[in-house]
Amino acid sequence: MAKPHDIDLMEHADGERDHADRLRDPAAREKVEAIGELSELVRGHLELSADAVPPARFEQIWDAIDKSIASTPAKSAGVWSRIAGWFERHRGHVITGVVSAGAVAALALVLRGPSSETTTTSSGHGSPTVLPVAYRPTEIESLETPGADSTVFNLQDEDGPATVIWVTPEDTVEGI
Repeated sequence: MAKPHDIDLMEHADGERDHADRLRDPAAREKVEAIGELSELVRGHLELSADAVPPARFEQIWDAIDKSIASTPAKSAGVWSRIAGWFERHRGHVITGVVSAGAVAALALVLRGPSSETTTTSSGHGSPTVLPVAYRPTEIESLETPGADSTVFNLQDEDGPATVIWVTPEDTVEGI
């Protein structure tokens, strides 16, 4: 039989689980008894401490709690107040997100190269020369794929041209 873990013994002592089969080990039984004794000592100390507080002091504590509840303004259930409350509770997260996004945008602007429409060349003497670059998409009309059938789609939309290549193995049975 496996030796029980301390967490299992504590759960047994608290009445959360029944590990009677694991209490055959004398060391485990001693630990459970020691946990029970310690629990009784702590519980007894807390009860004595509570009895030592005069009833008038308990009344003062409850009065202070009632005053703090009464002085808390009632929360409005409006949409704007809920949104404002959310921003108030999550202000740090929102500010961190905004600052991070700004830093990434600034880094992207600094690190990006020349735009795709122009190319800068330098001859070593004087200032660089900017030349326009013509963009011509590559069109694939067919593709040979050994052991498979391929279909090529050349697409054009508002984002520009795109080529899709669909490859199907020859041993594929249609309809499966």
